[in-house]
Amino acid sequence: MFPSRPGLRHGRIIFAWIKDRNGHGKLRPCLILTENDEISPNEELSVMAITTTFADPPPLFCVPLPWHPREHPVTKLHQRSAAVLNWLAMIHPTDVVGYGGDVPEKIMRVIRVRLDEMAE
Repeated sequence: MFPSRPGLRHGRIIFAWIKDRNGHGKLRPCLILTENDEISPNEELSVMAITTTFADPPPLFCVPLPWHPREHPVTKLHQRSAAVLNWLAMIHPTDVVGYGGDVPEKIMRVIRVRLDEMAE
């Protein structure tokens, strides 16, 4: 059983090894998409890559995340960052090597809507 604020939770920013578009593994920040009631120590997690390299204005497949050069108080991001809607991966909980903050629920709603739009 997970504690009330588990390390692995929906909307949490984690650091894990995921494959890029060329199939090469890279340690990078990711956003957990798996709902809390579906997170299990033995089941894979659905994650979305987070990038610091994107155009200004952001392309449609990027959702900017709150950040601050001295670390954002909620996301813990300290660089301009965006969730990449078309860079999804499945990882095992043991692949997680570190934890960041949380993506605010308002932005998680935007991400869910944009993912649904892309699926249509």
